[in-house]
Amino acid sequence: MNRSDSILDKSFTRRRVLGYGAAGAGLAAMPWQVSLAAQIDAAGGDQAMRTRAIPASGEQIPVIGMGSSGSFATRSESTLADLATVMKEFVAMGGTLVDTSPSYGNAETNIGNIARETGVREQLFMATKVRKRSRERTLEQFRASIDELGEPIDLLQIHNFIGLDNQWATLQQLKEEGRVRYIGITHYLTSAFDELEHQMATKDLDFVQFNYSIMTPDAERRLLPLAADHGIAVLVNRAFNDGRIFGETKGKELPDFAKEFDCFSWAQFALKYVLANETVTAVIPATSDPEHLRDNMHAGYGKLPDADMRKRMRQTMRAL
Repeated sequence: MNRSDSILDKSFTRRRVLGYGAAGAGLAAMPWQVSLAAQIDAAGGDQAMRTRAIPASGEQIPVIGMGSSGSFATRSESTLADLATVMKEFVAMGGTLVDTSPSYGNAETNIGNIARETGVREQLFMATKVRKRSRERTLEQFRASIDELGEPIDLLQIHNFIGLDNQWATLQQLKEEGRVRYIGITHYLTSAFDELEHQMATKDLDFVQFNYSIMTPDAERRLLPLAADHGIAVLVNRAFNDGRIFGETKGKELPDFAKEFDCFSWAQFALKYVLANETVTAVIPATSDPEHLRDNMHAGYGKLPDADMRKRMRQTMRAL
């Protein structure tokens, strides 16, 4: 079985939920497993995490990925133990795409070590970045990422336009040589949208990554339609506005209508809003907290809000 086949075959079913504890990790069934299995039964049987196709290839990836900025950079043994739990449960709940960068402290080191130690490395769709200005330094940084994360590197991205003109040709060559499977660019600021729009229109990108959320929906007007037109996969960062949404919603009850699209927390409210735009390939929230990870992953299951419901969601946020 080739790498692409293995990704496509990792559907997450009720049997996998119930089997993970005893067979997969030697643990008793966890509360989230039982509650998720009950939700799946209520929905009418086996249910896989939602996936979407990468336009460049048709390969399907789960819609909830995992970022690592601010979450995987640590040397604390207790935090590393939590991160190991996060990684195992991310995969058990249907996740594959992990997004990282050499600039995120020692995140690459921790991700690589944990993925190997927990036995999930072959199940991951690994995305990382380069942020050097010369070809030589770019290749040096790429080799260092391979040493930390292992191969394959599925997606290599130019981080925040750094050395963009020099690096793009290098990334194209790495793809042609089969060293990476997909290439793209990233940014995290709305102020970068003009440049993102130009690059999306003029380069043959497989992926683009940018910020998009219910609180900052600017990408709906320009970047998401452009990505759809050009067949570019979209990774969304800052779906929680760096946690600001939780400050806005603290102590506030989730509206009753959220249950209509299988939403049971403010985190899921934010993530399902983003995923309701079908041009979004995956959203990549970062966390080092296993409970937050479980909450985030549930957003990849069940219904998504339609256009009328998204309007109600925006009205709810404005009224808080």
